[in-house]
Amino acid sequence: MRTSAVKSVLFVGGKRTEALEAARNAGLQVVYLGHTADMSDRHRQLVDAAFLFPEFSPELALRAAAALREFLPFDLAYTAGDAYLQTAAQINDRLGLPSNPLHTVRAVNDKARMREVLRGKPVGQVASAEVRNRSDLEHFAKANGFPLILKPSRGSASKDIHIISDAITLSDAAGSSFTDDGAAGEAAPWVVEEFLDGREFSVETHSAAGEHQILAVTEKFKNEHCVEIGHVVPARITDAEHALLAGETRSVLTALGVEEGPGHTELILTARGPRLVETHTRPGGDAIVELIKIAAGHDIHELTFSWLSGKPAGTERKPSANAAAIWFHTAEPGRVTATGGEAAAEAGEGVLFASLSAAVGDVIREARSSDDRSGEALAVGDDADGALRRAQKAVGRLVVETEPLDRG
Repeated sequence: MRTSAVKSVLFVGGKRTEALEAARNAGLQVVYLGHTADMSDRHRQLVDAAFLFPEFSPELALRAAAALREFLPFDLAYTAGDAYLQTAAQINDRLGLPSNPLHTVRAVNDKARMREVLRGKPVGQVASAEVRNRSDLEHFAKANGFPLILKPSRGSASKDIHIISDAITLSDAAGSSFTDDGAAGEAAPWVVEEFLDGREFSVETHSAAGEHQILAVTEKFKNEHCVEIGHVVPARITDAEHALLAGETRSVLTALGVEEGPGHTELILTARGPRLVETHTRPGGDAIVELIKIAAGHDIHELTFSWLSGKPAGTERKPSANAAAIWFHTAEPGRVTATGGEAAAEAGEGVLFASLSAAVGDVIREARSSDDRSGEALAVGDDADGALRRAQKAVGRLVVETEPLDRG
């Protein structure tokens, strides 16, 4: 049980309401602090109080939370998304509210800092360095060889990732990542790492008092630009591979000082064993929460707020299917001229939902970020292969027609 049970929680930002609902179901008072535009009717049904701002930022959230606690005390600041993870940790740290340490959340949110914290710890080591200019990048390449991967140290959604295979692609990556004088600037550091070759997975966890419960292992699929295009639970791995991934995840979370709450840890299973890509003190995105609820029987939000409210960490499993998969639609670049196929996609066997995010008139870019995907379908099956086939077949029924942007 948590030694300091939470009775009131301050949610910082966020458009989704699943975590709010779990907090309410756990009997907690729910206070919301965020952007006016993010407040939905469902938010209003779930919160006891809301403090909204037409312009909302991490700096404003810090000041508002400190002032708010003077007349409406709360026991914990919480958020389930990337944008305000560090802000919630700063609020807890400043107000002395027990949670994951601020230095832990800072390391998780900064890939270069994370690598430094893990250097020399009992985890699989990955050659890496923070780089701020072309010279730094060239020096790392000379010392470590190709291929390499360059990405924003504080990036998300697979944006601005460069796979560097030789001197030519290094020059291209440097040209698009650094300014004309060769620098990245103080506000935009980058991290370069050895390229990890192997299958990619994420391990979904819930931590309680520093103990890390493995909820599921998700198998991940990416395109040539490292953008995620599909996930399936359970991953198609052996018991030995599962043990390796679970053990490395626990080692990483312990080394970083994670104490409690949901976790989403991405790893590549290389010939040397599992190697960390990145980790997060939040649930996985891309409907992974739903996949593990369906196929592994764990509700990560329910686990989180049950623990925070002082109950023992739950272990009961209630899977509703053997496997669940999500697949994403990526359209041809151009301006959207027609969309359709959602009803046909949802009518497929085992398909739980299918939707398009693209609309006529939208501009579709090459899929270099999660934001560039144009639709999705989630399906269940008797096994992982079956769930994947059904999700992919459903996505194949989604229609997004485009025309080149230069067409008059």
